This record gives sequence, structure tokens and C-alpha cells, in this order.
Amino acid sequence: MTVTQTDAGPTTSPYLLFETGLVGFPDARRFVLVESGGGAFELQSADDASPDFVVVAPAPFFSDYAPLLDDVSVSRLDLRDAEEALVLLVVTLGQRPEDATANLLAPLVVNQRTRHAAQIVLNGQDFPLRAPLIGG
Repeated sequence: MTVTQTDAGPTTSPYLLFETGLVGFPDARRFVLVESGGGAFELQSADDASPDFVVVAPAPFFSDYAPLLDDVSVSRLDLRDAEEALVLLVVTLGQRPEDATANLLAPLVVNQRTRHAAQIVLNGQDFPLRAPLIGG
């Protein structure tokens, strides 16, 4: 399933459940998505031991980003069609705003109907791990 995005994103949502955690953070499972302005969101941990992340919807920054999700990921997230998938990119902030990068290789995919989510590593797709966010 190929997913594409509009530049609209959620403002606030109930818990998102990452059943297998996030890459490098296997115990990070429950989060709340909160709009922080400028097309950015905060993925705030609902569990004290988990980290918070800055994430963005791809469209405002990477208009041609359309990752292809494998059948196993589509099934695991119970995605019935591409419109159910909310794709978010994890941002790494730098010393200066122009140093910020987004991870296009392992997006977060949220089933907007069920609120189940997963970080999906896009095997066999030529996306960078650290794409410049400004000028992307």
C-alpha cells in the first residue's frame, strides 16, 4: 500500500499505541500527539520511562514522499485503505533550525481508526535516514 499525505495533521489525539515500541526504545509504547505549531507535533510519552519526540507530517516538507508499506505492516496495523494511515516523520533537532533532519527511512505510521501505530523501516526503498528538514 502506498501512502501519501496532505499537509493537514492532527491537533491532539488520544493515546497512540506502539505495540512493539519504537526503534531503539522497545518499551516506548503509549504516546499522545500534540500540535506544537509550524507543522510540527510533539509525540509525548504517556509512560514516565519513555522519551518524547518531535514529529512532522511529511507533506509540508517532502511533498513527493510516498512510502510503500509492505503487506505485513498493513496487516499488523489493520489498515483498510491508505486514507486511514497517518504518516509522521521523527525529527532530530540540531544546534540551529537548519540543522534539523527528518527520518524518511523509518516513518511512524498510525491507523487513525484504531490509534495503533508502528515505526516501519522501509526496506528496499531509497529514502534517507537524515533528510534536511528545511529545504527538504
